[in-house]
Amino acid sequence: MKNKKIFNITILSSILFFSACSNTQEGLKKETTIKSLSVYNIMGISEPSIANSFTPPISTRQVYVPQNNFVQDIEYISYGHPTTMVNNYRTIANVESRAKSFLGTPYVWGATGPNKFDCSGFTQWVFRDVGINIPRVSRDQARVGQFISFNNLQRGDMMFFDTHKRRTGKVTHVGIYLGNGNFIHASSAGKKVVIYNFNQKTFYKKRFLWGRRVIKNTFHYASN
Repeated sequence: MKNKKIFNITILSSILFFSACSNTQEGLKKETTIKSLSVYNIMGISEPSIANSFTPPISTRQVYVPQNNFVQDIEYISYGHPTTMVNNYRTIANVESRAKSFLGTPYVWGATGPNKFDCSGFTQWVFRDVGINIPRVSRDQARVGQFISFNNLQRGDMMFFDTHKRRTGKVTHVGIYLGNGNFIHASSAGKKVVIYNFNQKTFYKKRFLWGRRVIKNTFHYASN
């Protein structure tokens, strides 16, 4: 009888031991499964296989290296908006086109157009046609806008001359610069609106006083 009880106790202990071991292994398996879930599994996306993944070797990777090659002694200056710059080019082209449309129009002292002009009546009419108002007579026109030297003349600039037989330094004549040494004006000598070139008409080059720019200069450039 005593031996039978010992046998029963041994059997019961064995069952409990194996049952506990089984539960422990199952718990470890569940824990391992949960911890091994990747970001792909959590998002419900199939995890890519190792065969499809590729990491380029270090030698072929693009590495950004900050550059500091700016020249420190140059000041970059920008005036105005690109749209304004385009509008200025258009205004200059319109000034030139409008001025040339009067080629051959007779010169008459004191005339303001459009069928006859004196020099300042011509420039006033042309600029007014493109929306720029300037004074009536040349000596007053010579005071408006930006002062421009001969070497800095650009298309659309007004040019002023002293055409007296003896130079006095006073403004007596005005024209509009067209570029490449050419300018257009209502000429008393030519008796009409004409285009001259400084190299062909050296008299005007010698009698040049200064230029004036009334079209705003908003070109982009870099300067020291």
